[in-house]
Amino acid sequence: MILEIDFNEKDSYITVKKIPPLATVEISEETQKELLKAFENAKFKEMKMEDSNIDLHYNYLINISVSGYFALFVDSSNKIIYVDETQKKYIMVDDNDFFDILENAVKK
Repeated sequence: MILEIDFNEKDSYITVKKIPPLATVEISEETQKELLKAFENAKFKEMKMEDSNIDLHYNYLINISVSGYFALFVDSSNKIIYVDETQKKYIMVDDNDFFDILENAVKK
């Protein structure tokens, strides 16, 4: 797992901001739970130097509050997550529908 998170915490939530202009997206509590569950079950691969030729375009800032507060910059087209806390980049090799849920939530 890329983050040490206890996803069973009851007071967990997720916020999403579109980049630009860093506008908050309203997401229902049910969709937040779906996003958290998908993220919990997703599979990640840490990006290495050979992956550095990928042209990154972060289009979301996602904040997860579960047994701590975690800021993630997301490039949904390349399925890449940048974890602000560790300053590492990860490719979601199995997103468990995370990006589908995210894109549908943003369209509403």
